[in-house]
Amino acid sequence: MRRISPMLLIIVAAAFFALTGFQCGSAELTTAKLAMQQKQWGKAEESLMKELQKNDKNGEAWFLLGQVRLELRKYREMNEAYNSALAVSSDHKSEIERNKLAIWAQLYNDGIALYNKGRDEKVKYDEAVESFTTALVLNPDSASTYYVTGLAYYAKGDPDNALKNLDIALKKKPMYADAARLEGKIYMERGVRKKQAKDETGAAADFSLAAGSFEKLNEAEPGDADNITYLIEAYELANQPDKAMKLTKDAVTSDPNNYVYRFAYGVFLLRSTEFSDAVDQFKKALEIEPESGDATYNLGVAYLNWGVAMKEEAESKASDKRDAKIDQSYKEKFKEAVPYLEKSTKNRADDASLWLQLGRVYANLNMVKESKAAFDEADKITKNN
Repeated sequence: MRRISPMLLIIVAAAFFALTGFQCGSAELTTAKLAMQQKQWGKAEESLMKELQKNDKNGEAWFLLGQVRLELRKYREMNEAYNSALAVSSDHKSEIERNKLAIWAQLYNDGIALYNKGRDEKVKYDEAVESFTTALVLNPDSASTYYVTGLAYYAKGDPDNALKNLDIALKKKPMYADAARLEGKIYMERGVRKKQAKDETGAAADFSLAAGSFEKLNEAEPGDADNITYLIEAYELANQPDKAMKLTKDAVTSDPNNYVYRFAYGVFLLRSTEFSDAVDQFKKALEIEPESGDATYNLGVAYLNWGVAMKEEAESKASDKRDAKIDQSYKEKFKEAVPYLEKSTKNRADDASLWLQLGRVYANLNMVKESKAAFDEADKITKNN
């Protein structure tokens, strides 16, 4: 879990109060002011509550109650008192707004400090959530506070509440990259869990939601390679191959030397049986990363599947004509597949399916000894597993 830095805010020093004298008022209000001068906050709160029970339209009493609760660190109750004061009059509006901003910033930064301690002490995530949610009471329009609240919920293992807060953050600030990134990550993780539980419908829905989040991310940070990769993966898992193909093709066009884009585009082309173009993409990927095991293997598979498709077509044509010979040109693709599949066995030595593929290729090329050795290796791996 990455650490986050405190908000860089110039916190306006709360000019709480300076009571220089008493104006004519009720006994309860006079007692409260005297208690405040003596910093007897509990007594002051009690007297102010008595005053407000008699006269709930006393704006000064509400304001002073907010000040007292600020000193008592009862910030939610402070906010209620301040709001009641503003409902009566705007006499103390500027000071109330200044104090609310100061306490919101304090709670925000306290929450970040607690979040950063959570890696070593998990209970700190709960405390961070409490600090952030209290900050939101004071400043409910702060998208950044909703984001860090979502981050803290996610860290403490509560993805549902994390998503609720991230959703609000993005409604308040649609181009919020960090919130969109985290929201997409959570949907992807939830989709994977559902897929593992054989809930294909639920998984597809979550992957689709993840794609929506990553679309927002790409709007906020266009051209970022990692963000594009997230969206490609989400489209693929959400069964949106056309979107994945287009996005990947556009990515290759915009950044032709990006290995990930080349490889992903090759995979999509291979699945679409566009073998020639797939081969080109995997070759380009290997030019960028010559030792890539994945690109090497997929290039071999592309040649192999290309050869299989050619063979099936040749056999189909021959079956329509009596005594017609099968076109043997498909063997050239099998020959081109061999070096890449053989190289892949070094990194995938325990992959029985790879050895089976290689054995069949050898058989089609009349390489009897090599074919037997590959099939024997596949059998040995299967028996050991």
